[in-house]
Amino acid sequence: MSGTPKRQGAEPPQRCLIQLSAPGSGGVRDHLECLRTEWAAAGLASHVVSLGEADAKQCSLAARLREIIDAEGRPCAVILHFSGYGFHPRGLCLWLVREVEAARQQLGERLHLVTMFHELYASGPPWGSAFWLSPVQAWIARRLACLSDVLWTNTELHGRWLRKQVGPATPITIQPVFSNVGEPEALMPAEGRALRLVVFGSTSTRRRALAALPRHAESLARQGITEILEVGSGEASPWSASGLTLHFLGRMDKHDLRALLERSAYGVVEYPPKYLGKSSVFAAYAAHGCVSLNVAPAADDSDGLQAGVHFVSLSGAASLPQDEQARESVARAARSWYDGHSLARQAVGFSASCAVQTMHGHDGARS
Repeated sequence: MSGTPKRQGAEPPQRCLIQLSAPGSGGVRDHLECLRTEWAAAGLASHVVSLGEADAKQCSLAARLREIIDAEGRPCAVILHFSGYGFHPRGLCLWLVREVEAARQQLGERLHLVTMFHELYASGPPWGSAFWLSPVQAWIARRLACLSDVLWTNTELHGRWLRKQVGPATPITIQPVFSNVGEPEALMPAEGRALRLVVFGSTSTRRRALAALPRHAESLARQGITEILEVGSGEASPWSASGLTLHFLGRMDKHDLRALLERSAYGVVEYPPKYLGKSSVFAAYAAHGCVSLNVAPAADDSDGLQAGVHFVSLSGAASLPQDEQARESVARAARSWYDGHSLARQAVGFSASCAVQTMHGHDGARS
């Protein structure tokens, strides 16, 4: 006996899943690859399109997406991983806006766009280039947001800005970034960790953190911390402070870095609290149970994080944990916070966003 026929149009066809990013390596690309690996483990196939300005001149975004749509025989959902400086050296990726506009126009309902805003736009004092570039960068971010069906970002600050740009109709998800170097199932207890600091990430990320650390050398030494391990590609950061010895380990593969973080008591980061949610370095410390020491100026808490509970602000009134129990408390609180937006949770969330049905059009009226 045949079942009751389904009402035509009641269940829209499943979309093929595509991630779109700028060419090259870095934190955004690592983020993308983590999602692809997580989906593959769950049996969900996906595509990756890397697009630079020169690539788009050779073959447009619309043509690249149409090729995948035709091969799959179904419409597509594109997750655009947006960071302006990835798509243009000065963040002025007007060409990307033109490509997305054209793809929306040519593909129509066959394209569902989810934009993940890793960054919005730069800012700075009038004597810096970011001050003069930020209006155009902000326009680019605003236009891409208005062209999107669903928005994701990594901090409450970014989420508030995006909401002002798109109004109440567009769904926005705010999730701090997950660790790009893995998530151990269980944390090693504080008593089994070496009393040392780890700093890793890009060269500029490491140098910012280490530049502010010497002024805290005396208080760190009183807690028995005298060793810093610097991990990352490029050259070692400049270092001449007494009382703290810096060892440059160079680039490590993910397995070795995970093992190092699991055995280390502390990690160092330099991020204003309102931006900690977008720091993949802070996410890795939280996931692996390192107590994060933030050397950025103390400021208001954000994104569910609280100084002295989930991390230690060396520039604030909070003091270093005085014993293993205190370290354990901070590490466990940070990991509990992290588990709410782990890789597995975000992989499910992104795939669900790709299935969202939206009601608004993209005729440019909100630009």
